[in-house]
Amino acid sequence: LKPFWLQPPRPPARTHEPQAKQKQSKMVLIPKKERKQILEHLFKEGVMCVKKDPRACRHNELEDIPNLHVMMVLRSLCSRAYVTEKFNWQWYYYFLTNEGIDY
Repeated sequence: LKPFWLQPPRPPARTHEPQAKQKQSKMVLIPKKERKQILEHLFKEGVMCVKKDPRACRHNELEDIPNLHVMMVLRSLCSRAYVTEKFNWQWYYYFLTNEGIDY
């Protein structure tokens, strides 16, 4: 029997979660009409608030657009540095940047 510091490391313990609980990202297809409405609202206001609830059927400011679509469009703009993101108390706050105004 070897001392523990000379033994090879053990593989990490596996958690046996059901397949449904594992996070899987799905592609969200957003119609151009809705994307245009979201961008027009953002450019008009300069700021947008989104509740962190992808299952919400409607956005709080744009009543005819699902909350998930607004979240995904603004996340995409954030990854391109057109908006900055702040997260506080289960709400995302997106602020338009100068690059976003040029876009």
